Amino acid sequence: METGHLPEFEQKIRRPHLLSLLCVLSFIGSALSAVSGFFVYINYRHILELMQSDGMFQLGEQLRIIQSIPREFFLIAALLNVVSFVGVRFMWMLQKAGFHLYAISQLLIIIFSSVYIYKPAGVFPGFDLMLTTLFILMYLRFRDIMS
Repeated sequence: METGHLPEFEQKIRRPHLLSLLCVLSFIGSALSAVSGFFVYINYRHILELMQSDGMFQLGEQLRIIQSIPREFFLIAALLNVVSFVGVRFMWMLQKAGFHLYAISQLLIIIFSSVYIYKPAGVFPGFDLMLTTLFILMYLRFRDIMS
C-alpha cells in the first residue's frame, strides 16, 4: 500500500456537481408537488366552491378540466411524489435503489395524469413526458457510481 493513498474500500465517492443539481431540483419539485397534492386533496370541496365563484368563470376550459379531476387523483399524485422524494434522497446518498424509486414513481405520475387529466381533456402530455424522460436519462448517467 502506497503512502498518501487510501485503500480502495476506504475511498469515498464524491457526488458529482450535476447530480447534486439534479437532486436539488428534484427535491424542490417533488416536495412542492406532494404538498400541493395533499393540500388540494384535503381542501377539495372548498377549492371547487371557490372555482365556481363569479370571478373564476374567466378561466373557461381550464376550469372545466380542473373540476373534472377526481379528488383521489391528488392523493395518489401526492403519495407518488413522496416516493419520488425518497428516491431522490437515496440518490443523494449515492444509493442505486433511489434511481429505481424515482424513475418508477415519475412514470406512474405520467400514467395517472394521462388517465385522469390528459386523456379526458384530449391533450398529449408532451412537456411532462419530455421533462421526466430528460431527468431519468440524466440520473441514469450517474447510476454506475451508486452502490
